[in-house]
Amino acid sequence: MRKQKYSKRWTLILTTLLLITPPLFAEHFHYFIDIESTFNLNQHNQLEALKISWVYDEKMSALMKKQNADLKELGQVTINDLHKQHYFMNIQFNGKPVKTGPVKVYELQEFTDKGQTVLQLDFVLPLQTPLAMTGNNTLTWNFADPTGIAIMTYYKQNNIRLGNLLKSRCTTRVEDNKNIAEHGDPEQRLSMVCSG
Repeated sequence: MRKQKYSKRWTLILTTLLLITPPLFAEHFHYFIDIESTFNLNQHNQLEALKISWVYDEKMSALMKKQNADLKELGQVTINDLHKQHYFMNIQFNGKPVKTGPVKVYELQEFTDKGQTVLQLDFVLPLQTPLAMTGNNTLTWNFADPTGIAIMTYYKQNNIRLGNLLKSRCTTRVEDNKNIAEHGDPEQRLSMVCSG
């Protein structure tokens, strides 16, 4: 019952925003998410999950807090909504799609940086099947909001963090998608290439 109530609130705030600020949406309203990801292997050299951090821009953070000032409840609503959208993430391992499981570990927190108060969502995205990272492998992924409203990027390449086992034999690449053909396509294409 509670989940439905907050999901309806989220829909209501977006609908209200559309009605109150049509000029913004006429001008292609967007908000920005700065991403960080951490890749660590388990004791069997397998990748079981991705640790992901999203920092919402000040404008979206304020809208989210206006919806619900209780960060614990707001975090739950946000994760539930993201689950329906597969966390805006597409992953492939050696060219084959990787399925993810539901996020159970997450935290939404607020902090102030350079005079801006923003929200940060940290979550662990589990993989349904662990990936064996021994040998030569390529992991590719991207983030995209299918509505095109959220612009999701790694602002710095070192926002992709590799654990010691991966760092010694893997390289990462962030490639801007300069030929975005359709609304909602990913802004960046990301890869981790490992050898040995």
